[in-house]
Amino acid sequence: MQQIASEHTSTIDHDALYSDLMERRRLLESASAYSNDHQVSELLEAVDAAIARIHRHSYGMCEICEAPIETDHLSSNPLARVCLECLSGSERRALEHDLSLASTIQAELLPDPNFETSHWKGHYTYLPHGPVSGDFLDVIRCRDEMLVLFGDVSGKGVSAALLMSHLSAIFRGLAHSGLSLVAMMEQANRMFCAASPTGTYATLVASCFRPNGEVEVVNAGHVPPIVHNGRVEQLPPDGVPVGLFCDSSYTSQILHLEPGDRLVLVTDGMIESTNGDDHEFGVDALADLVA
Repeated sequence: MQQIASEHTSTIDHDALYSDLMERRRLLESASAYSNDHQVSELLEAVDAAIARIHRHSYGMCEICEAPIETDHLSSNPLARVCLECLSGSERRALEHDLSLASTIQAELLPDPNFETSHWKGHYTYLPHGPVSGDFLDVIRCRDEMLVLFGDVSGKGVSAALLMSHLSAIFRGLAHSGLSLVAMMEQANRMFCAASPTGTYATLVASCFRPNGEVEVVNAGHVPPIVHNGRVEQLPPDGVPVGLFCDSSYTSQILHLEPGDRLVLVTDGMIESTNGDDHEFGVDALADLVA
């Protein structure tokens, strides 16, 4: 059990976690100065207890069975003290209800699976691994152009889904600002950096489809998009993921597509899927499939 515990806790970024908890503590202390709400006091005690567990090197371990707490559960609730198996019946039902509600909300935020303008047609398939996902997809129409955003937020579960919604809101606020695609990506990066927990990032492809067949693509560290235009070409990433560094700069690539040409985007869930021999599918196999 001790060996398992050690391996589990070693995967936690304790420095980032400690900084996050200290920031939560600061905000709660500020709130408690203006409120006598017992919930604020209870949350402050829970944060202090989590900080103490970090100092004792017991953070992330169930206080009942001493097994590692599930990573997804810990990501969505860094104050968790017990694993999912040890939750009481009422706690388990409340968690299931929250996950079901989160799944419904996320599904309603996604665009229509079949989307089009007078010049372009698109289709996507969204298969989350679990009730909710950090995979990111949005389609925004700006006058006669169509902005397609496609990516993957770091982390798993509800916390990643919340960050995905946050990133979507940022781009929707910027889409009609008149900024160029590159400037929009750089501004979104600064906003996401400023308002997200330390260590959070998202790989992202932003594509602007124009009526003349031109497509401008900015790739922030995401899986290479694949162009099928009589031959198959991979477009390598030309920027770092959004949220890693607040002052990141980006560049774009311009494509000219003809009727029948295609731009194919996937998340790493596809290329990292494995067969029975634990061999990853990979980008090259995807390119062969597209061809």
